[in-house]
Amino acid sequence: MKFKKLSGIALAAIMTVGMCSTALAADTELNNGDYTGTIHFLNGNGSGKLSMCDPIFAHEADIELTDNAAELTFYVAYPIPSFSDQGADGTLKDVVMTIDGTQYKAESDITTKAVKTFDTDASLFGIKAGDKLETQAMTVELPRSAVDDLATKVETSAYVNVFMNTTQNFYVQVTDLKASSQHDVPSENSKSMEISAEVEEQISEPSYTVTVPSSLTMGTLSTEKDNTQAYEVLVQAADLNGTLTVTAPESGNLNSDKNALAFANSFGTKNVTADTEGTKLTGEIQVTAANVKAAAAGNYTGTTTFAISYAANK
Repeated sequence: MKFKKLSGIALAAIMTVGMCSTALAADTELNNGDYTGTIHFLNGNGSGKLSMCDPIFAHEADIELTDNAAELTFYVAYPIPSFSDQGADGTLKDVVMTIDGTQYKAESDITTKAVKTFDTDASLFGIKAGDKLETQAMTVELPRSAVDDLATKVETSAYVNVFMNTTQNFYVQVTDLKASSQHDVPSENSKSMEISAEVEEQISEPSYTVTVPSSLTMGTLSTEKDNTQAYEVLVQAADLNGTLTVTAPESGNLNSDKNALAFANSFGTKNVTADTEGTKLTGEIQVTAANVKAAAAGNYTGTTTFAISYAANK
């Protein structure tokens, strides 16, 4: 993206700071191409300390160098987590950098929302080190000679569109400039070839079938003695190499309209650990005579659900 150069308009209340940091390589040492650098935003009160706004910025910036220009792109969280209902049209607005009395206005991109990693805890803004957040990109085209200015500090102003809702004055500093990896070129005397291959993992997966009776009829229930009905669950398994578990709840209700009649199920939990062509697991449904005697007349039906799971040997 390209940006507008604003000439002759003085910024209000720009404050001077000084700080020590590893500088960018001198402009004459850099070839044209893409670079990344560490960016920070400094107070304008002369303390040399980081601005309170510094944590809302991703601390990695992009610089594209050409014969005549240094295009700087930096990233600010958008939205700010603690103020997600604010700044719908951008976290920052009206960003302007000043070099040798000339102003350069940044263009804003709030649609791409590149995800960046943030490295500073800032509870006020709801940001924690390591958070990966969507961002607003700010890009400004500066003179090629601005590379040296950025290594020291560049006067900057911006309208902070959340929480502060005012124009803030600070300094931008970019250090540790490195060529982007996509521009690394092997030497002329070497060539490389990437080789990839895949070996498919051979996994023997178990196969099993658990057959549960679709229905069970207990007939007319007795009020003189407990009512029981046995049933069988059939299991077939191959290549098991683990444990097949079948579980039924211990109790349940039979229902007739709004009336309920409790039953017990003795099946419990049963395990199968070896291949089998047909293993019978048994259980019994019981309705006590006392419960039958207390129940209203009617046709009662209910359901019990068996849980089936498999766990491979470790």
